[in-house]
Amino acid sequence: MDRQRHVLSRTAAAAVLSLLAVTSCGGTESGRARSIDKRWEAYVEPTVTPGAVLDLDFDQAAGPGDVVPRLKNEGSARVQIALALTGGGRFVWARGRDGGGAVRTPAYAPSGTIPGAAIVVQPVAGEPDRLSPGRADFSFGLDFRPDAAPPGRPGDDGDNLLQRGRYGAAPQYKLQLDQGVPSCRVQGSAGEALVKADRAVQAGRWYRLECGRSGGRVTLTLLDLGTLQRKQWVHNGDVGALDFSGGSAAPLSVAAKVGSNGQLDTGSLDQYHGEVDRVFFDVR
Repeated sequence: MDRQRHVLSRTAAAAVLSLLAVTSCGGTESGRARSIDKRWEAYVEPTVTPGAVLDLDFDQAAGPGDVVPRLKNEGSARVQIALALTGGGRFVWARGRDGGGAVRTPAYAPSGTIPGAAIVVQPVAGEPDRLSPGRADFSFGLDFRPDAAPPGRPGDDGDNLLQRGRYGAAPQYKLQLDQGVPSCRVQGSAGEALVKADRAVQAGRWYRLECGRSGGRVTLTLLDLGTLQRKQWVHNGDVGALDFSGGSAAPLSVAAKVGSNGQLDTGSLDQYHGEVDRVFFDVR
């Protein structure tokens, strides 16, 4: 992902605001002013900032179709990144929407062994667990282009995009597609927030999906990267602390479900099928 191609700087944003103010002072609405209004309405401040804890941009790609052997974190945290694979599953390099790199997950298999692949991220032993937000505000997300929603089959009836923690064992933060509908689940010491979109995404389109906790609010944001149309859904209510300390804490995974040992859950992979770019986790 070439971040410079689609990140509007704060300086540029300020310039847009200044020009908006100038063009609106005279009470006229020229074509130029309408164009700038439209640009400003489409602008979404990026959440991947310098110093983000986890930042996987996949720009070390060798070439589309090549197998991904390893990945590295461009963020500030020292983490271990592994690729958990099963049933012949693998990640291959793909071309991102802006000319940079992305990765493709295994295709859906209607029968036989389910190909599985997940990116597994966990803190380095002895280092602070910066993927554990505690009571701090945090956000996480990714860009993705989904394949057509396949029919469900045992062991592969969901699309897990990014998660840490398992359902029923707090804490957890998670982004998923349920029959193509994005949702975010955050569970902490004080309760659960489940925020769900009101529509399904379309196959073959790039989207940016982000979820974040800020104070007593959990917000899910979906941005269509083709049209720059944005929608948000909000849950109000404090979920408490998300503390993953302890030797049995599950790692963070992208594209499929893993257990506390970092291995794929072959009984319930919930494998996501499609392309992925710009995976991040940040604490503020």
